[in-house]
Amino acid sequence: MKHHSNKQRNNQDYQLLALAAARCEGRTWALLTSDTVKDTLGLSDLQTARLFTRLLREQRIQRLQRGLYLIPAVPPPSKRWVPSPYEALWAYMNWLKATWQITGYAAFTRHGFSTQIVQRMTVLNDTLSGEQEVGGSRFVFVKLPSQKLGFTQKYSLTGGIEIVFSSRQRSLFDAVAEAKRFAVLPEAYGWFTSLKKNPDDVLVLKKICLAIGNRQTVARIGFVLESLGFDASELLPKIGTAGTLVPLVPMTQNERRGTANKRWRIIENVSLAKIFSSQEVPDEDE
Repeated sequence: MKHHSNKQRNNQDYQLLALAAARCEGRTWALLTSDTVKDTLGLSDLQTARLFTRLLREQRIQRLQRGLYLIPAVPPPSKRWVPSPYEALWAYMNWLKATWQITGYAAFTRHGFSTQIVQRMTVLNDTLSGEQEVGGSRFVFVKLPSQKLGFTQKYSLTGGIEIVFSSRQRSLFDAVAEAKRFAVLPEAYGWFTSLKKNPDDVLVLKKICLAIGNRQTVARIGFVLESLGFDASELLPKIGTAGTLVPLVPMTQNERRGTANKRWRIIENVSLAKIFSSQEVPDEDE
């Protein structure tokens, strides 16, 4: 009886992998629902549940959400299989028909601002909110109105997969706008020195500020840009001439102590000059 049971399980495994190979569309995995597997393989609800439960326990497949799975088209020799975080994210967000982009530490590293190893990716999107595991990787989903998304850069993978990151300019904006979430201030202000070699980025950054920036973020970025010698005066109407002054680096014990700049409604509670000097990148011929 046990031999028959093992033979039945092996046969179901083979059929499932064959189905994944047929549905992979040039990728190394297929995205399948439990209903598709049940109907195609002619399984009962109980058989389908047992099949997925066992393969998940053995880490041979990965779940995106209940009833939605990534199945390897060709299982590795060890049988245990985890898709890349990018593939899992792409498959899931495409399934949800969500608009999305990766930001935070993954984007900072992608654009050369940081070398920090990313433990979990932050994903701006118009559908999901909160932290969750998807396809064996952990993500932090930040739900925003559609008009708050955009300014992206795409990277192509095999199988028609396009991974969407916040652009270089949007990543600088996000570092300031999401100061509490990412906690990269004040060192992130040093990343703005790279704009000296990419002055066209300043125009895009100002466009982002005008399109989606709030008063505090625009004040901080405008002050930093002007401190670097760029003209940021077109941002001034966005912050107005009233209201309390904004600390350059929030959430610090000395956030109200420093030089006041009434033009930008900023309290310089850290020294930009010191930050800039520590982050300056030498010319390539030096």
